[in-house]
Amino acid sequence: MRQSGWLSFASAGLACLILALAALSCLPLVRSDTWWVRYADFPRLQFAIALAALLCVYLSIFLVRRGGSWKSASVVAGLTLLVIAWHAETLYPYSGLGAPSAIGAEACPGGATLKVMVANVQKRNEEADAFRRLVSDADPDLLLILETDRWWDRHLAPLEQSFSDHVQYIPEDEGAFGLHFFSKKALASHEFRFFFGVDTPTLFADVRLPGAANVQFIGLHPHPPLAWSQPASLRDGSILKAALEARSSQDASILAGDFNAVPWEGVTRRAARGGGLLDPRIGRGFYASFKAGNPVISWPLDQILFQDSFTLEGFKVLPGFGSDHFPVMAELCYRPDRSGGESAPELQPDDLQDVQASFEAARRAKSE
Repeated sequence: MRQSGWLSFASAGLACLILALAALSCLPLVRSDTWWVRYADFPRLQFAIALAALLCVYLSIFLVRRGGSWKSASVVAGLTLLVIAWHAETLYPYSGLGAPSAIGAEACPGGATLKVMVANVQKRNEEADAFRRLVSDADPDLLLILETDRWWDRHLAPLEQSFSDHVQYIPEDEGAFGLHFFSKKALASHEFRFFFGVDTPTLFADVRLPGAANVQFIGLHPHPPLAWSQPASLRDGSILKAALEARSSQDASILAGDFNAVPWEGVTRRAARGGGLLDPRIGRGFYASFKAGNPVISWPLDQILFQDSFTLEGFKVLPGFGSDHFPVMAELCYRPDRSGGESAPELQPDDLQDVQASFEAARRAKSE
């Protein structure tokens, strides 16, 4: 009798926990800029795994009890499986099970390869020697470095010997949103823009390729949606504004950085459609880049998106060097004829309306 009572209590407690976790994981369905609502989009894989594990335990206890309500168990199981299926459908393109995107059909012509590396070094991390060795081994053509300050500026100076051009922005308060950009290709021009008056720069650099072709590199690192930082609307507005700038450019564009957003999040997918951008993770895997050394908090926050004038020769997460982010690298091939490539995702009917709504929300958030 005592065992039966304990099992009944455990079963009820698990049912409540499962339904609460399922409801929490469905928060992305709510149209809100509140930071904790938007953060619920990050751990979709973790939510799905936790729900599946808890459901297995719940059903095991139910079968052992032999006295529970089949109707209640069916409702709990049905709702949980429905939520898991929704997560699975959202994550499927990034599972590595589908067809990969942007595959080149032929070998890349000489001089058309462009290796792009993004690294958030973490401001308080001081493993500069390890980072420079990693850069030397990876040998990128374009290197975007985030969370830099004056200390990092001094310790990144040796990289100037390997790159023909470099630019940097270091905030006066030396906060966590400095940016350095190194290029082995000549830069025709560059500028830093501050969308919606935010204090995080967006870099626009025109990179010269052999044959007088220019490509546009856009590097960004918006604030994450945090209670003490800024609402999600300013992050969303910055990402979407950069994507539309890529779409309006006459040159093929690459949009890269620490987005503080995951690939399956609505804003990232809308930015890909708005900018005509391909995501190298589609059909290949999650390639988590944050948080280094923590398998539970493990999300792909660092992105390298590109237009369909490029095909993808390779994409990988590089080894850690003391930062809370792993660097990511994409090896692209510039093919303006789109030979062997694929068309970028098309705009959906409500995309531009949603983008304008995001811009208005960003302006309101900044004025408050």
